[in-house]
Amino acid sequence: MLNILLVVAVVVWFALLYPLARHRLETRMGPLDGPVAVPFALMSVFALLPLVFNVPREDGNAVLDQGLTASNIALVVMTGLAGLYLAVRVAVDRRVLLVAFSMPYLPFTLMILVNGVSTAWSVVPSYTAYRTLELAIFTLVSILIFDRSDIERRLANLFALFTCVWLVATAPIILDNLAHGIVFSSAKHNLMPYLCAAHAFLVIFDDRIRHRGAHLALALAGFVIAGSAASTASLIAVVPGLMVASRHRRLRLLGYTAFTVYLVLFVVLMVGLSAFPGLLEVVSVVLQKPPEELADATGRGTFWPVFIEATKDRFVGAGYAAGDRFIQLLIPTTALAETLARDAVFISSSHNMLLSAWAGTGLIGIGLCAMVLGAALRWGMKLDRAGRRLIATCVFFLILNGMTTPGIFQDWNINVLTFVALLAYARIGALHREPAGAAAPAPKAAPLDLRRAAAA
Repeated sequence: MLNILLVVAVVVWFALLYPLARHRLETRMGPLDGPVAVPFALMSVFALLPLVFNVPREDGNAVLDQGLTASNIALVVMTGLAGLYLAVRVAVDRRVLLVAFSMPYLPFTLMILVNGVSTAWSVVPSYTAYRTLELAIFTLVSILIFDRSDIERRLANLFALFTCVWLVATAPIILDNLAHGIVFSSAKHNLMPYLCAAHAFLVIFDDRIRHRGAHLALALAGFVIAGSAASTASLIAVVPGLMVASRHRRLRLLGYTAFTVYLVLFVVLMVGLSAFPGLLEVVSVVLQKPPEELADATGRGTFWPVFIEATKDRFVGAGYAAGDRFIQLLIPTTALAETLARDAVFISSSHNMLLSAWAGTGLIGIGLCAMVLGAALRWGMKLDRAGRRLIATCVFFLILNGMTTPGIFQDWNINVLTFVALLAYARIGALHREPAGAAAPAPKAAPLDLRRAAAA
């Protein structure tokens, strides 16, 4: 009975209360045009620090029993430094805080607030609280970097700069794998392919960008070095993306239909590739991966059933981030440890965007997932042809690639960075195409005290 009431409450929220909340919370302002160097440095160090400094653990409960490692403490310190920097920026310009409540950022901001509320029922409240704070801080840092009037011109350069920093950080790994004849996935990273793909799509669709050849070569190099089977298969998103970006209604509907069909096919092949031995062998050769690894979706076929079993009755999830990170607290994992021939189980992620949303905040998370991605698509359709193609293709790529990666709903990561960059691109592009005077440089008047104070 309680679960039925929860379902009804979630439906009522998204059908009736969300539009009201959006109307009362939404702010409207021009580009921030804030500084780039410091926030970009903070964000880059935080995102890439685990690649160069990481203390490994074998047991998923070790952080609860033994406390933080040196690498954990380093990340907490970086989060604190970024938070202090944001506090200074907010003191100087309160729009830095309020811009997160403008569209199309608002659904993602509401998701962060719900993540914080989920601390109340989290299996590890302190972990959920910290991860929520971390997400809020670095999402605002990302907005500060990308929310600028010239983002349509500078986005390719910012993507290129981050890719170069990542390549430098992983250079020893790349060189070692190249020496052993491994080219594809020579520095495998589940999150970098989305940024590299967005970079490539941007320069392919927009012929106004300077040095397109160099940008495309860098994006493709990054994609090949970081890529995986799933990220490569996700490139097909460009086909429905181009169709949905069309001004013709029938072609858009056909694009959505084509994407839905491909998504189903993608999932079926992902979990049942072993049923097609010929295709499995071809993919194995092309991607330089053992057939056994691909047949088991690189291990996901083993632990996905564990996540589903552990969270199937948790209609509001087990707490943002904690539902993913501490799955062993929700269900006995003895059988899984025996299957993996390990003494303990340490699964830090479900490696599925929808499972992450469900494990964290349940039906609310799934609903917010739809709202966040839908808002990105709707705002992308306000742009010119190049912008529409970019946003539609990148949203579809994120969904497909998110079937085997954390996506944007587990914690702050490079996928979130890329997604926020695309939201900024859509927001500023839409503002540029509004009638003169439609976009105010400061928040509009609203019933909320916070916003009245900001307007004063």
